[in-house]
This record gives sequence, structure tokens and C-alpha cells, in this order.
Amino acid sequence: MGNKGLTIVPLDLGTVTGIDKSIFTLRENQGVKVDVPCLAWVIKGGEKTLLVDTGPCDAQWAARYHRPLAKRPDQELDQALAKIGMPAGEIELVIFTHLHWDHCFNLEWLPAATFFVQQSELAYALDPLPADRKAYEAGLPGIQPPWQGIGDRLKTVEGDREVIPGVRVIHLPGHTPGSQGVVVETAQGPWVIAGDTVPLYENWDQDEDSRKIPGGIYQNLFDYEASLGRLIAVGGHVLPSHDPRVTERTLFP
Repeated sequence: MGNKGLTIVPLDLGTVTGIDKSIFTLRENQGVKVDVPCLAWVIKGGEKTLLVDTGPCDAQWAARYHRPLAKRPDQELDQALAKIGMPAGEIELVIFTHLHWDHCFNLEWLPAATFFVQQSELAYALDPLPADRKAYEAGLPGIQPPWQGIGDRLKTVEGDREVIPGVRVIHLPGHTPGSQGVVVETAQGPWVIAGDTVPLYENWDQDEDSRKIPGGIYQNLFDYEASLGRLIAVGGHVLPSHDPRVTERTLFP
């Protein structure tokens, strides 16, 4: 049953520029360059203040270690939260959909928060395959992943779990071993913050054969296809992690 008090506010925390679209649509759109937002989400109306993902690093760090990133001052996490009347220091819970660099920076602004991540994601982030080390900022000389600085405030979950009434996480391995989605029960039924399991609306609802399209970055494609099936079973509305059209709205549903 929907919870009439729960709503979802998207935060635009910077734009990755000139990225090849095939990174988001497996084996399709090679050579097509796109600019995409890095999104986080505030869930309002629950018994605790809750943030999903915390956005990317600054532009200089991104250019050096990852991809070109455009980021205005008002896209810093503390400023983006202030714009919606949510002081960063009052955020109580944070859910990481996964621990790639564009989803887990800016933790210094969240001194009161407890952070949740899948146990399998944390285990892999500590010792990823060589091809994944830059995405996790793990095993690189002189670099410490941002989440290593939050100590015992980082809590692990295994599989599906209710976080607060009306909000639960579901394990969606594939993009990474511990990717997870966040199901928010609203007056309009479930809305799912899908993380990078569904990076664009196109992955979910625009294929001419009604086929779900995996993202082009994956750790296990068999798991990925099964996770897309899980999302179908959950039903409701899916919110993608990097689609510019999300920013056309200030509130869901």
C-alpha cells in the first residue's frame, strides 16, 4: 500500500560531459556523445531524513582520474540540499546504490548520517578486479576511496531489507556485485531508484522490442539480466541514475 507522505526529490550534482552513450546502452549507440547528470535523491516524508547516493568528486579530480565533469557551485551536495530546505548536517540515513566514484563522494558534508551499502559491494570495492580499480578508487597509489573515511557509520546489509517504513533496498547485482535499488512506497504505488542498473529511461522503456537494455558497464551480465527481471516484478515507476530528463522535474511522484 502506498504511503501518502513519501516523495522523492532529485538532486543534480554535476554533469559528465562528452561520454560515449554505449557506456549506458550495451552494444548500442557507439560513437554517440552525450552529457549526463550525476543524480542523488532525497526521500521526504519518512520517519528519518534519507539520501540516496552522494554524487561525484570535484571537477579537477574527475578530470584527472575519471571523466570530464562540469560542476557549478550550486551542484555541490551541501548547496543542492540547502536549495530544497534540507541542511546536509541533518541527513540521518544515506543509501549507496553502489560505490563507484560518481555515487559516493561528498561525505564530509554528512556528519550525522549512517550509511548503508550491500555487503557484497563493500567486499568487492575493497579488492576489485584491475579493470574496476579506477571506478572504485581502490588499489591506486596514494588514493583512499571516500567511503573509507566514515568508519563505523558504514553499515552493511545482505539482500533485501526495509530501511524505514515505506522504504526498502533490493539487491540488484550485475552492474556491480552489490548494486541495489531503493523502493519507495508512495500514494501512486512503488517508485524505484534503480542506480546504474537503469542509467537512462531508454534502458527501461524505449526499446522498440520492449526489451530492457542493460548498461554497457557490468560485472556479471547474467546477474544483470536477472536484476532487470526483479525490477519488472517490483512494478511501479523506475527512476534512472543518469538521465537528463529526470532534472525536468523537482519532485516524484
